[in-house]
Amino acid sequence: MADTERRKDPDIDRGFAWAILAGCFLMYLFVVGGIKAYGILYTELVDFYGSGSGNTAWIGSTCLLMMLGLGPIANLLSRRFSFRTVAFIGGLLIGAGFISSGFVPSINYMYISFGLCAGLGYGLSFSPCSTIISFYFEERRALANGITVSASGIGALVFPFLYQFLIREYGLQGTFLILGAFALHVCAAACIFRQPRLIVQEKRHQQLKRNRTSDHKGLLNGESSFTQHENRIEEEKPSTCCPASFDNMFKFSLLCNPRFLMYVVAFVLCMNGYGNNLILIPAHLKALGYNRDQIALGVSIMGAFEVIARIFFGWFADKGFVKKRYMFIFNMGVAAIFCFMAPFFKSYYFFAVYAAIIGTFPGSFWSLISVLIIDVVGMKDFTAAFGLVSLFLAMGAAISQPSIGWLQDRTGNWNMSFVLTGCLLLLSAFTVMLEPCIKRSMKRRRLREAEATERAALDAVPLRIRSRSGLPEDADDRESLMEEDVELKLTSGRISRIYRPYDSNHPPPSSPDRAAAPTIGLDDV
Repeated sequence: MADTERRKDPDIDRGFAWAILAGCFLMYLFVVGGIKAYGILYTELVDFYGSGSGNTAWIGSTCLLMMLGLGPIANLLSRRFSFRTVAFIGGLLIGAGFISSGFVPSINYMYISFGLCAGLGYGLSFSPCSTIISFYFEERRALANGITVSASGIGALVFPFLYQFLIREYGLQGTFLILGAFALHVCAAACIFRQPRLIVQEKRHQQLKRNRTSDHKGLLNGESSFTQHENRIEEEKPSTCCPASFDNMFKFSLLCNPRFLMYVVAFVLCMNGYGNNLILIPAHLKALGYNRDQIALGVSIMGAFEVIARIFFGWFADKGFVKKRYMFIFNMGVAAIFCFMAPFFKSYYFFAVYAAIIGTFPGSFWSLISVLIIDVVGMKDFTAAFGLVSLFLAMGAAISQPSIGWLQDRTGNWNMSFVLTGCLLLLSAFTVMLEPCIKRSMKRRRLREAEATERAALDAVPLRIRSRSGLPEDADDRESLMEEDVELKLTSGRISRIYRPYDSNHPPPSSPDRAAAPTIGLDDV
């Protein structure tokens, strides 16, 4: 019924769907684009506060952890209230986090102001922005997701130069104040959101079902219509805790689906490999002695190619020329090769090409996440599945960027960090290669379950076949049981007596209300 309602919705793939796309694009620009440009702030924070590379990387990692880890909660709140409300509150928290970061006297306070406060705002904005777009597009879903996530590439293209300009003109603390004002544009983008019709209709169906159940119970208990109305009002009052909603949204049972679990692992590995480059590219270029403008240009190159690649791969996935998993495997393989090559080069031109490769291939996987999840779990469980994916992405990102910072502190260079990043991307490709084996295993398991169900149903039939003298041990099961020395007795009480063979030794009991039916022998027939 949900698919029929989606086809009848006039805003699917047209109409107001494009306004939703514009709002998602603007929100993604400031939310994810701002996270990607953190590499510029990272190098300045290390110099400004004199903190270590690993400890400073924890600030951005904490913010990224909050952005991704709050996915299940943000989606739950979006269905409970609305996507607009949750994203709007997230925009306010982002602005408050940036503005408060402009007044902190120590790097330790930055964990609270930027890491927790702004990270909480990112978490409440990112997941609603990433999921609502799939409700408004069906035939062009991959393209719409590609356009949305390409906004982060524009942010990575523009924000590094903006950050460098603001730092030169107003200093690091003044930059945080100005960026806090920019972040409030997330609130303006959230005002465009409108609750998807599919979710509204699901809530109406659930409410009608509850009302019918309440009316039925009231009639059975002899309650009047007025009493039923009062009881219904009490049931509709919002409660402080809603375990049923949590059970419906946090569908951890989806992890029992081997295909979904496989993609979760692949996405986590890819996210860690791709996210490491947000730190690796600016930090390694600075270590090689390049100036700020060259560092900003390197990050911007990655963002520029992301814009083109995400839109292209989204359009290409909708066309169906190649399976989406083949695209994913190819993209991760190419990026891994360049990661392994990076420690052998010091030329700025190579790292410009490297930034373009990272932006094109692993950077495009965000345009495939939603469509791959929907292919596995369907639209009904999409919001819960995307929340789970975000949660596991957060767990991986929590240790990924600090790990490469600690490797640099230990070795004195970023070479081993590039090798680690390449291994993560390569493992991501190998994980998706297992999908055909997983499909065959799932098919065999379903067949075994179906056979077990059939056997259980046959064993439950209350028929007993007995022999007077007992069948010989070497009897052939293919021989007919209806032989002279075999008697078939139907002993189940569920079988009517009129269908049983007549037994003269045990005639049916006569009813006191009717005369016994006359019996005749076989010779009289």
